[in-house]
Amino acid sequence: MQEEGFVLIQTLLLLIGICVAILLGCHQLDETVKQLQLEQEALQLESLVRAATTDCRKTETVRYPIGRVVCTQTDKGFRMEAILDTGQRIEAVVSNG
Repeated sequence: MQEEGFVLIQTLLLLIGICVAILLGCHQLDETVKQLQLEQEALQLESLVRAATTDCRKTETVRYPIGRVVCTQTDKGFRMEAILDTGQRIEAVVSNG
């Protein structure tokens, strides 16, 4: 009887260890996915600013399939705020040459 209890405790400890390993793996995977999403959004924001650099002609909002860029003309060029449809945003200043 004592041996059965010992085997049961070992099995439970093994299952707990497996669960902890799975949770840690899921957490690591979640962090990796979040990092990849941030990198993708950064590239999309950069693409918006690059596109708007040639599309902005005056103070205006330029719409693109992944977001929009609010262009504000300044005496030296443009101040741009790129905003993805997800809500992420970045500001940039582009000079006239």
